[in-house]
Amino acid sequence: MPSALPSKDPSPLLPVVIGACTGPLGGLSRIQLCDESLQDLFDSGLVAGITNWNNPPDEADGVSVSLYDHKDGTVGRHGDPIADVYAVVVRQNNAILAVADGCSWGHRPRLAARCAVRGSIEYLTQKFFNSESINCNSQHIIRTLLRSFESGQKMIVENEGTTTTLCVAVVFELAEPKGENGWGLCVVSVGDSPCFVWRNTTRQVVEVTSAAHEGHNRDMRDSGGCLGTSVGDEPDLGNLICSFALLAEGDIVFVTSDGVSDNFDPVTLHEGATTHGPSASPHVSLSVLTPDQRQAGLIANLTQVIRGIKPQLKNEPIHAWELKEAIVKHVIDVTDNQRACMESSLKSVDDPELSTVERRARELEFKEKLKTMGGKLDHATLAVYEVCRYHDSCA
Repeated sequence: MPSALPSKDPSPLLPVVIGACTGPLGGLSRIQLCDESLQDLFDSGLVAGITNWNNPPDEADGVSVSLYDHKDGTVGRHGDPIADVYAVVVRQNNAILAVADGCSWGHRPRLAARCAVRGSIEYLTQKFFNSESINCNSQHIIRTLLRSFESGQKMIVENEGTTTTLCVAVVFELAEPKGENGWGLCVVSVGDSPCFVWRNTTRQVVEVTSAAHEGHNRDMRDSGGCLGTSVGDEPDLGNLICSFALLAEGDIVFVTSDGVSDNFDPVTLHEGATTHGPSASPHVSLSVLTPDQRQAGLIANLTQVIRGIKPQLKNEPIHAWELKEAIVKHVIDVTDNQRACMESSLKSVDDPELSTVERRARELEFKEKLKTMGGKLDHATLAVYEVCRYHDSCA
C-alpha cells in the first residue's frame, strides 16, 4: 500500500519540540481506567519524550467538546466521559497530529483511544527522533505510521481497552520543494476520523482521507474499522487507508472525530436525503444525494464555515486558532435544537403525575420531533496545525 503513494524526500526531521498539547483531561498522558482527578493533570512524567503536554504553539491546538444534552439537574452530560482523544506535537520543520474516537460510551472506549494515540506517538517519536538515522522518504514515513498503529493496538490490549478509531498525520518539510508546495503530509487512518486540509491560497478544503469512503454512503452507526478488541484481541482494519498530499506553508491540517465531520454532512443537516441505512432522512421532499454528492456537500459546508471567518478579507490568511473556533461554534450551533429538545423531553416525561400511557405518548412525541432536527449529538474533537517552519531562534 505505501509503495502506491508518491515517494518524496523530506528535509532531515529536526527533533527540537516547539510545543505539544493533548486532551481532554490529560489525553494520552493518562491511561488509568477511571482516574478523573485533575490533580497534576499534565505532570505525568515523560511521555513520548515530552514532559509538558499543555503547551501548544500559536500555530497548533486541539479541543474536545460534548454535544450531548445535560443530565437533569447536574453539570454532567449524557455520554460522559468524552471518549475522544487528540494530541499534537510540533517541531521545527515537522508535526504529528492524532485523533482517536473511542467506539461507544464509557471508560474503556476512552482508554482504548488514549492507548491508541499514546502508543502511536511514542513509536513515531522513537523511530523518527531517537534512532541513529532520521533520513527517510514519504513511503518510509507511511510504513512507520502503519507500525505505530501496531504499537497502539498492543497498548490497547495490554491495558484492557475496547475499540477506537485512529487517524495520525505527519507533516514534514520537503528536501526539494515543488513551487509553493514545500511540505508533505502522510496520513494513516482506520475508522471514521478524517483528515482535512484548508488551503489558504485557494480558500478551499480538501479531505485527504476521502478514499476511505469513496463511492459508499456513510453509516453513522458503524465506523467501518477500528483498533482494539474487535474480533478477540484483533483490530478491524476494513477501511484502513494510507494517504499523501503536498502542502504549502500556511495551509492548515486538521484531523477530526466524526462528531465534527458528520455535523457538516448535508444528510445530517437535512439538506439532502439518502436511501441508505439509519441516516436516511424522513423528509421525502429532499433530493436524494449520491455518495459523491454527499461528500461534495460536506466539503462545501466546511469551506463555507471557514471562509465565513473573514468573508470581507479574501486575501487575509486564516489561522489555526480561528479555524478551530469556527468549527467548534458550528457543531455546537447545529445541534442546539436537539440538545434543547432532549433536555425538555427528560423533564417532561419524568413528571410523576403522568400515567404510563401519557408518558409513552410524550416519549413518542419527542422522538418524532427529534427526527425533524438536523445535526448529530456526539463527542466532537479537532486537532489543528498551521504549516510553519520554526527557525533555530524560535526553538
